Amino acid sequence: MKRLAAAAAASFAAAFHPALAETTLHVMSWQPAYVAGTPYWDKTVAGFEAENPGVTVESNFVAFSQYLPTLTAMIAGGSLPDVFNGGTKTGELGRAGLLVNFKDVFKPEFFDQFFKGPLRQYTFDGKPYGLADMAQDFGVFANDRIMKEVGLTAPNTWDELIADAPKFKAKGYIPLAWGNLTRNTCPDFFLPLVAQYGGDVYALDDHTAPGLSWDSKPVVDALGLLERLAKSGVFPPGINGIDDPQSYQLAYQGRAAMFFGGSWTPGIFAHDGSKDWLDNYSVHKVPALTADSVHYTGDGAGEAWSVNASSPNKDLAVKFVAYIFRPDVYNWRAKGLQSFPALTSAVDQIDNPKVRTMISWIATDAADHILFGPGSWDSVSNVCQSALDGSISPADGAKKIEADVMAARGK
Repeated sequence: MKRLAAAAAASFAAAFHPALAETTLHVMSWQPAYVAGTPYWDKTVAGFEAENPGVTVESNFVAFSQYLPTLTAMIAGGSLPDVFNGGTKTGELGRAGLLVNFKDVFKPEFFDQFFKGPLRQYTFDGKPYGLADMAQDFGVFANDRIMKEVGLTAPNTWDELIADAPKFKAKGYIPLAWGNLTRNTCPDFFLPLVAQYGGDVYALDDHTAPGLSWDSKPVVDALGLLERLAKSGVFPPGINGIDDPQSYQLAYQGRAAMFFGGSWTPGIFAHDGSKDWLDNYSVHKVPALTADSVHYTGDGAGEAWSVNASSPNKDLAVKFVAYIFRPDVYNWRAKGLQSFPALTSAVDQIDNPKVRTMISWIATDAADHILFGPGSWDSVSNVCQSALDGSISPADGAKKIEADVMAARGK
């Protein structure tokens, strides 16, 4: 009888305390740091599992280039993971009721700890469906050895960069390296240009304000500048066929004078950069339209954690998200990654002076650079690619973005 009573008690406890039962929590990300076998992620998982006996966290890594197609197939098959990066699908999934609205599970003060841009990016209709793990912005990383050789400094305006391009090329250098094979970097570069010309990218992405259109002057002007930069030879030849690792190598091998990248790249540089690059690189704001204009840079987060609202492990999934944002856990995570933290309190954990410099820009230079509205991301990515290879004019590009967005929305 005692054994039966003990078994019944254990069964009762498991039923009312899910963390005590044998449960597998499925977590999916495109971030290589969030995969089993890396010390950083293993420590994160081990800490959560230790606090929740009987729980196993299964980490599923999907390469960035395959992540969106994989997620799209999961959506169609109704097989979303428990916790995952929603990416550009976050707004669509949240509005369809497929994601947990974090305002329903966390107190207001929980959200006060986030930088505004990353939190706003994953908030739709006032409901945060994603929580940015790390924030990001962008800058120009210059090889000061090459800059000195050519006799130039990092450009303050786009006109300066265009004027300097022949001088870099005469010495055999690519002026500004980056790649667009996965079609995600061009929007990061282009959308802040729309802000520089006075456009509101958040409003364009939402596309509900009367009279607002992608086929508008700020978008045409931004595409025109992108076209000018490409035609002036500022970017690497064949940029649409260059992936991220290849673009890094252009900088590491001393083939490029400057590199366009995000606040996470100093961490990548430290890991695999050449000695020449590490000994000589500096970071600067992206150029502006004029000497006294705002140097708008993308402000937000490329990845944010979302919870499957239909998951049988929903409460445990929310608990996992709460754990990774708990100050004592988040601080050592931020210190380990040395990237731009999404929580303001973790800035002191960043030792890298380049990253700290980039964090300071958000106070004045923030702009939207990731799109979530139906059709927005694909439309802008496609036209961006065409603008880089010269196969579409700025005016036609703006018209095409608007037409494709409207078609995606059934209008």
